[in-house]
Amino acid sequence: MGTNRWVVWLLLVSILTAACSATSAAPATIPESLPLVDDTTSTTAAPTATSTSTTATVAPTTTQTIAPDPYRTWIATATEEVSFLRVYDGPDGQAVPLPFGVPNPHQFGGPLTLMVTEGQPGDAWLKVQLPIRPNGQEAWIDASLYDVSSTRIRAEVTLGETHVAVYDGEALIAETQAVIGTASTPTPLGTFYVAAKRENPPEESYLGPWALVLSGFSEVLETFSGGLPVIAIHGTSRPDQVGQARSNGCLRVPNDVIEFLAENVPLGAPIHVSA
Repeated sequence: MGTNRWVVWLLLVSILTAACSATSAAPATIPESLPLVDDTTSTTAAPTATSTSTTATVAPTTTQTIAPDPYRTWIATATEEVSFLRVYDGPDGQAVPLPFGVPNPHQFGGPLTLMVTEGQPGDAWLKVQLPIRPNGQEAWIDASLYDVSSTRIRAEVTLGETHVAVYDGEALIAETQAVIGTASTPTPLGTFYVAAKRENPPEESYLGPWALVLSGFSEVLETFSGGLPVIAIHGTSRPDQVGQARSNGCLRVPNDVIEFLAENVPLGAPIHVSA
């Protein structure tokens, strides 16, 4: 691991502990770190065939296709060749600068993982959702630098009902009430994905045993505890608050639920958040 990534990691560890306290003040500039937000207070047509006056016949070319599955999400996991995320404006396109570095491994641990929004295994280029702000941005990656897998697991979050449901295809495998963001610091709407998993140390028991770090950020907070205000699903030391709007945007669920999610929801799985 390079010196720059150690510096980012050490900065992150110190920031994360402060991120869930209500007294930390954010600096004027945004460092390349991601504290959890919470409070504990082009299409090309195929060429057409032309005929010639010969007696030879040409067998049609066949390409392998993957049967569609409405519940499948493709996931791109960075190989060791990737140090930082590099993205492009199209296949064989121009490099797109990012507002901050996205390293591999992820700041919270585990490989850099991206949710594929266009493409499938065998494609030279894949369109992915980016774990940057503003939320929901997409760009292209060189598929040769990533391992592609899939999942049928997804989560559906309904803020108006403070409800989280997790499915494997059509099968419901978990559901719970959750603490959601307040009216002034709401949980953002949209489709995100699980970008990292963090096992929380005992001294951060207010976050529960695990945090599923998402690809999205608060849309009202510019900074939080000295870094970018990333959203997560995590446990809680206050289960009596479940079902209420009391967070800075994170989703807090009972600790037995977050244990199940950490074990069964893979990196790259989509999280749909609706009103």
